[in-house]
Amino acid sequence: MRQILYILIGAFVIVPTLLLSYQVGTPKYMAASAYFNSPALTFNNSKKQTIPVVIKIVPERNLEIPDIETDATSMLIWDFKEDFNYYSKNAEEPRPIASLTKLITAAIVLDYVDPQETTSVSAKAIRNEGNSGNLKEGEVLTIKDLLAAALLESSNDAAYALAEHVGGKLQTNPEAKANASPVREFVRMMNLKFNDLGLLHSNFIDPAGLEDIDSFTTANDFSKFIKYLRENPKYVLIWNILKMQNYNTKSLNAIAIHNFKSTNPFLGEYPNIIGGKTGFTNRALGNMVLVTTSSNNTEIIYLVLGSNDRFSQIRKAIKWVEEAWSWPNNTQQ
Repeated sequence: MRQILYILIGAFVIVPTLLLSYQVGTPKYMAASAYFNSPALTFNNSKKQTIPVVIKIVPERNLEIPDIETDATSMLIWDFKEDFNYYSKNAEEPRPIASLTKLITAAIVLDYVDPQETTSVSAKAIRNEGNSGNLKEGEVLTIKDLLAAALLESSNDAAYALAEHVGGKLQTNPEAKANASPVREFVRMMNLKFNDLGLLHSNFIDPAGLEDIDSFTTANDFSKFIKYLRENPKYVLIWNILKMQNYNTKSLNAIAIHNFKSTNPFLGEYPNIIGGKTGFTNRALGNMVLVTTSSNNTEIIYLVLGSNDRFSQIRKAIKWVEEAWSWPNNTQQ
């Protein structure tokens, strides 16, 4: 019985398997088989992928023009759109920036309130040092009016009036510091703004820049903040104001008429000025930031901190960039 079973297994299993193995291995079968005719790897050459090569174009240095010299403690000349640094001196050194601080104040204002809102100027606000803007106690002005006073005439009173108004609104925020005055809460937001932007070498004590011992920033930090202001459409009003040589307004309750005049002497001197802000205290010395369009249609930040003659240093820097550097003709496609 067992022998019969072995015979059946051999006839119906082993023999057919051997025959099939032989047939598959013959050249005739292999030629006809799709399996053996298919390559192990296939390549699709119908679409060729190319990796783009990015070549950064930089301006050419005219070596016949010597390097710039400056009396400023810190100076930075930076084309922030091309991310090209023309010149840097002590850009990481902490410095008080005086009324350049009002640019930060203006940004915080526009972060939280509408420029068409109105507010009354308090007696406390006008008691601050200086009388630029000639604001009057009790007069009602729009936020835009006060921004113009702070940015053009560098009014300390206007900066504090803005901080009081916005800070009062910020006090209703659950995250506000307990028992902090409106101005303290406003200043806290100034510092938080810089911290959120990653500008960590800065500290501010007041909204006007009057405090120049514990208030400071670096040229690198502040120039990056200016870049942020330029690239964010939320702050276009700041630049619209900074382009003005004069701003006329009157208080809504008919207390005073104002003509705020810019402290920026370059508005009528150079045609490519986007905007600038001045600042001075005895300790900070002369400071100025100026933003201009450049010959290759980008924008340059000129920043001077701690100078005895900030305006001459800015003029020298503009002339030096024009003479010492030139962009290749093919920078604009």
